[in-house]
Amino acid sequence: MLENHLQAEIAAAIQKLLQDAERQVDAINKELHKRPTSTGVRFRLQWQPLPEGAEGAPVGLDAARKRLLNTSADLWSAEDRRVVGAMLQQRIATERADADAAGGGSLLDQLAKALDYRHWHRFSVQRWQDGQWRRLSGPASSGERALGLTVPLFAAVASYYSQSSYAYSPRLVLLDEAFAGIDDAARAHCMGLIREFDLDFVLTSEREWGCYAELPGVSICQLQRREGVDAVHVSRWTWDGRARHREDDPDRRFAEA
Repeated sequence: MLENHLQAEIAAAIQKLLQDAERQVDAINKELHKRPTSTGVRFRLQWQPLPEGAEGAPVGLDAARKRLLNTSADLWSAEDRRVVGAMLQQRIATERADADAAGGGSLLDQLAKALDYRHWHRFSVQRWQDGQWRRLSGPASSGERALGLTVPLFAAVASYYSQSSYAYSPRLVLLDEAFAGIDDAARAHCMGLIREFDLDFVLTSEREWGCYAELPGVSICQLQRREGVDAVHVSRWTWDGRARHREDDPDRRFAEA
């Protein structure tokens, strides 16, 4: 019964999740392809199975994955079902053995971990340079490496929001201490990409005001405090794409002395 269930319902469910993930990665890469950097560098995201023998990689993953991605479960032959079922059984057996060695755990937790396809893969980022795709970890400036990590994240967020059925929903991204280690020119490019990806952002930084020509408008709150004073002063500013302007506090609760 377990074998039949693995080869039918569970395999079909994992197949759908794998195919959805592949489509999501393709959508992210389409976003990335449309938006090279100012120097012509492009990035792409790769979602690849772990090599057999690596920690967490199921035995027989490569052969089973090809069937899961390329052939409808309704069209599988007896050999296809055997290959996929054997891989899933091996994952369950390995996880149960690991759980027993670690002191047990519920069967539900063991199955959830054994069949979590996300642990069978890894993400990597590549950049197009000198006519070929290179690993992001190869020789590059610190700014290029920072862009290589930031740009795919923007593309992933934009791709996710594009699935919304409501065209005017917020496309919010929160950035804490954003763009650390990136020079001003690269920061300006990142800000331009935020606009290109049509994202709304909230950003915190001890030095970043977000006043770049690449952005048509930004609302800014500068926080200031003094030692020994139990209060924080908030000054409000706006950027209109050309200049920064001081704004009145619209929510003043106390009359000025």
